Amino acid sequence: MPRLKSIGWSRTFTHGMMNRLVHLIYCSAAATPFSRDALAKLLSRARAYNEQNGAKLLSRARAYNEQNGITGLLLHAEGTFFQVLEGEEDVVERLFATIARDSRHERITVIVREPIALRDFSDWSMGFAEVSGKDLDHLAGYSDFFTRGESLARLEPSRAKKLLEAFRQGRWREGVTHSVPKPGPDVVPRAAAWPAFTFAFQPIVHAPSGTVFSHEALIRGLAGEPAGQVLGSVPAGREHRFNEQCCVAAIELAARLGLAARLNLNLRASTLEVVPSVIASILAAAARCHVGPERVVLEILESDFIRDASRMAATLREHLASGLSFAIDDFGAGYAGLTVLAEFQPAYVKLDRQLVRGIPGNGPRQAIVRGVIRTCGDLGIELVAEGVEEEAEYRWLEREGIELFQGYWFAAPAFEQLPVWRVERKQEQR
Repeated sequence: MPRLKSIGWSRTFTHGMMNRLVHLIYCSAAATPFSRDALAKLLSRARAYNEQNGAKLLSRARAYNEQNGITGLLLHAEGTFFQVLEGEEDVVERLFATIARDSRHERITVIVREPIALRDFSDWSMGFAEVSGKDLDHLAGYSDFFTRGESLARLEPSRAKKLLEAFRQGRWREGVTHSVPKPGPDVVPRAAAWPAFTFAFQPIVHAPSGTVFSHEALIRGLAGEPAGQVLGSVPAGREHRFNEQCCVAAIELAARLGLAARLNLNLRASTLEVVPSVIASILAAAARCHVGPERVVLEILESDFIRDASRMAATLREHLASGLSFAIDDFGAGYAGLTVLAEFQPAYVKLDRQLVRGIPGNGPRQAIVRGVIRTCGDLGIELVAEGVEEEAEYRWLEREGIELFQGYWFAAPAFEQLPVWRVERKQEQR
């Protein structure tokens, strides 16, 4: 492993708390390999010492950080940048938006974006790390941050410290991007680890008003191949990273298509555990695309709760403060059943299509659905009937008080489009 080093300025910020403090931690891949000279130049520009009259003149980057109370650390190893930004929330977000546009790196992954009570790097304006040998030792302010570990040891226990340890041990390494082709307007970049993909969108309709309540993003191949074919091409062990990329890409495409309603994304509950960055990545994509988190609904399969419903419920509750909403998908198809609702009360429950199919003439299904309607009503949960393909199904469910519908009776999924829909307003039904 290359020897990691870092450099920082000794200064403590006392910037006013006009906004809540946050830290944002991300990693990214260098667009092209950085030579040692290039790294030294990048570091010199960031630090920009001028010894004239013994004064230290700040570079533009450092001046911005000084003026705006930005603290943090920037690392580089094996083609990966890893940065911690601390400061007031609006300032950090503006700076990160600028960083995200920098052509020197790609594949930006937000690992953590959350409020903090205190800064972890209050005496650092910025740091930089790499490489091997004594390439950068001559620069003023140098400290061997990782090799000796003295500065790291002085940090209080925190999420940032744990992530720095993880990076030092070789995780969160994206590698050099080299020449990744730029995506077209509706095509998701194809990584070597998974197949190319895009999306079709199917509306969830609010029947009383005749309006689209949300659109569900349904994965497709670039030529319209079905979801099963695309998902079957994902290599073993990469499914959860692929799920994360799908959520991000769906937000970006929906925004380009002019999304005005909510957006439903399919997220495996196990992805939340295997890829801790997934919620932060979704929030970052939503912020970039000007989609409020309150407009994003994450659909979790009922069957995902079978193994440990209480633990999964606790995991989901941790993310409610982000503003995202959750839906239990295919409710009634798995084995968790009402136990799910006893542990976790989502904003939405999507009634499984097999319960909807042929319900006007099926007494047992009617009894079950009436029970689910009563339970969801008592718990303040919105119920969505999905897979509605016949007018008679829609009429029966609508008479029972369901207001949200999804299915071919209203609109088929539209490939890379936000489709039109069909629904009669209540006053026209009388």
